[in-house]
This record gives sequence, C-alpha cells and structure tokens, in this order.
Amino acid sequence: MAEVIKLSAIKRKVYVLSDENVSLKALEPQQVTHDYVSWMNDYDITRFTEQKFLTHTMDDVKGFVLSKLNSETDVLFGIFYNSKHIGNIKLGPINFHHLVSDISYFIGDKEYWGKGIATLIIDAVVGIAFNEVGLMKVTAGSYSNNVASSKVLENNGFAIEGTRRKQILFEGNRIDSLIYGKLREDIR
Repeated sequence: MAEVIKLSAIKRKVYVLSDENVSLKALEPQQVTHDYVSWMNDYDITRFTEQKFLTHTMDDVKGFVLSKLNSETDVLFGIFYNSKHIGNIKLGPINFHHLVSDISYFIGDKEYWGKGIATLIIDAVVGIAFNEVGLMKVTAGSYSNNVASSKVLENNGFAIEGTRRKQILFEGNRIDSLIYGKLREDIR
C-alpha cells in the first residue's frame, strides 16, 4: 500500500529539470493531442520500438495514458519543453518485491531530437526511481542499431548486462537486442 501512495504522490508532482525549460509530469488523457497520435504512427519515431507494428488512434492512445495514470506499477511522464508536450518517459512496470523497474522513452517532436533532452529526462527519472520510489535497479532495452539510445543510456551510467542475439527482425535483417541496467550503487 505504501508503494501505491508513493506513486500517487509522484503522479501529482511536476518535476522541473536542471534545464528549466524541461519538465516532467504524469500524463493525463486530456493532454493527448493529434500530434501525439501522429508521433505514434510515424515510422521515423517508432522504428526502434514495437509500436511500429501498430496503428494508433486517439482513443487507443487516451486509453493507454489513462491505464498508466491509474496503474499501481507504472508512471507515464509527459516530457514538456516550455509547457509543450514533446515526448514521454515511462517508469514501469515496477516490481516492488525486488525493487526494480524498466524505463522506456521517446522524443516524439523531431524538433527536439539531438538536444540532450533524453539524457536529461533519463537522469531525472532514474533519480525519482532511486530516491523517491526506493528502487535498487533500473533497466532499459535497446535495439543494437539504435546508437543514439545506447549512447544516452551509457551517458547516464547504464551498463550492458546482456545481449539477446538476433532477437529482432529489423527492416529484413536480424539484429541484437541489448539489455541495460543501472544499480543505485552505480550513482556517481
């Protein structure tokens, strides 16, 4: 029960990051826009995710956001730049027995690609995971050919913990799936 209270409190906060233009806030269904839905249907944005195999509608995306808002094991943060929604980062599912969670993220607004925002938001959410939720470990996955995502994770102190060889069929070729992890004790 204490875990649910922690997540409820986190979902009510707005986190303003060191770049004061960037903030994180639990996403709500009324914040789902046509731009957000279009991101989910844009192959350039979803090509390194399993979302590329789906067609998303406004109702689907709102339903997903609502399910995460009501979840006892996930927090879906909207990434905001000067109050404009530009992407998401999810902490979850959280395993409260083992004190571990996965993270996943994307910058949907291409105008903000390559500006260091992913590095900033991963650092912030890992800090929330360790310092507010009390987790001991955070994990993430990446396609082996997603160099930008791997770099962002490694810049945030994540280490490759495993390789699932030829796990992914990507544009007609078999590629590896990388498993990254960061322990609370890894914080520099």
